[in-house]
Amino acid sequence: MPALSIRRTLMVLLLMTSFAFAHPTRAQAKGGYQFLQMTTIESIVPGGLGRSRVLFTPEWKGTKESNMENLFSLLGINMGNVRNNEELIVRYLSEITAEGWELYQTTPLTQTIQGTGGQSQQGIFMTRYLFRKAK
Repeated sequence: MPALSIRRTLMVLLLMTSFAFAHPTRAQAKGGYQFLQMTTIESIVPGGLGRSRVLFTPEWKGTKESNMENLFSLLGINMGNVRNNEELIVRYLSEITAEGWELYQTTPLTQTIQGTGGQSQQGIFMTRYLFRKAK
C-alpha cells in the first residue's frame, strides 16, 4: 500500500509541475505585437445609393480601401451582392491569416438613422477585425 501511495503522490506532483511550467497558447510575444485592423462597412441605404467598403489600417499590400457591393438595389436587398461581399471578406480573412496574422478580436457595430415615423431609412453594418502578429 505505501508504494501505491508514493506513486500517486509522485503522479500528482508531476502533473502539478507540468501545469506550473506549461506555456499558455496565447502567451505574450517577447518582442510585442504588430497590429492590423480590417473594417467592413456595409451600407443599407435604399436604392443602391450607399457606399460599402473594406478599410485597412495600416494599409495592407498597398491597399487602404477596397470597394464592396451595396446591399440594396432599386428593387430591395440584392442577395447576389450579399454573397459577393461575403466571398470578398472571407478571401481577405484567408489571405491575412495565411501571412501569419492571428485574428485577435472582432467587434460588430450597427448604426441606423431614424426617419419619419420611427422608420429606419438608412444605416450601416460595420465589423472591425483586429489582427496581431509577433514582431
